[in-house]
Amino acid sequence: MKVRFLMIAFVLLFACGKKEEKLTEKEKTQETQTIQVVFQKVQDFVEATGSVQPDKEGVVKITSRLPGVVQSINVQVGDKVKKGQLLAVIKAPDTTDLYSQKISLTAQLEQSKRLYELKQKLYEIGAIPKSELMDAETNYKVIKAQLEGVEQKLRLLGGGMGVSNVRSPIDGVVYQISAHVGDSVDTSTEIMSVADPKRVMVVALLPEKDAFKVKRGNTVEFSISIYPDRNFKGIVKYVSDVVDPETHAVKVYIEPLEKEPFKINMFFNIKILTGEKEYAVLPKKVLLYQDGKFYVYLLENGKLEKKEVVFVKELEDGNVVLEGLQEGQKVLLNPMREVSP
Repeated sequence: MKVRFLMIAFVLLFACGKKEEKLTEKEKTQETQTIQVVFQKVQDFVEATGSVQPDKEGVVKITSRLPGVVQSINVQVGDKVKKGQLLAVIKAPDTTDLYSQKISLTAQLEQSKRLYELKQKLYEIGAIPKSELMDAETNYKVIKAQLEGVEQKLRLLGGGMGVSNVRSPIDGVVYQISAHVGDSVDTSTEIMSVADPKRVMVVALLPEKDAFKVKRGNTVEFSISIYPDRNFKGIVKYVSDVVDPETHAVKVYIEPLEKEPFKINMFFNIKILTGEKEYAVLPKKVLLYQDGKFYVYLLENGKLEKKEVVFVKELEDGNVVLEGLQEGQKVLLNPMREVSP
């Protein structure tokens, strides 16, 4: 009798446990919260960083007028320079020879001039034939032309003895210095470049997958930490059709609508507005991030299904914009709490 009572008690206890477990599962189902996928028009944009660079037409390449060796560079990248300002000095041995030629030709010219004047007087009194006078005149003119040529070369080279002075042809900013003291240069070697600060572009590097979204004429917004309260604007002028084989990036050239405080080599955060597009917009907490990918849980026919999605961006209201979902689907609202890892 005692054994039979124990068996009945055990069966009742087991049944109660089963009932409690079923209630718990039912309660869990009731507590599971979902949200319906809704599509909204969202301002689409591409984000990148970009640097201020001079417009190609606003850059002047600086070269030496004579082959030689760089003796000194008198400026640094970023320096403001005036037209005619000394930028560099080139040690040019040829100018030493030119200076020696000038001294020699000056003496020869003086002598030939005296001889020519003497021949004129002798010809006037009939002491010499006209041919001698013409020879003296020709010799004088040849030496004079040679001296003028040497003097012009020296003026072009800065007039210094043994050096060529390199000066800025415009008011601008030193954009790049390509040569160093001690380098050998010739008339085609770029020593440095000077840029017109009023003719600048912003060049952004976009991933190849985003570059196709950008078109000429797209509006651009710029921001920079040193001016937190200012929002600058610009226009896309050109999208390169060349992809860098190493970085897989595409250059986008943007014209800022205002030139201040844009300075060459300054870096900006860039947002290129590419128009409106419909996306799934959901609360941020629907997302799970695992192994470098984003997921949500769909509730379909009473079952949960893990679904990979593409995270596009986060909106200012805290919602997120996603790709890979269909309108009307039900998404688990808080998978971090509802689903065991």
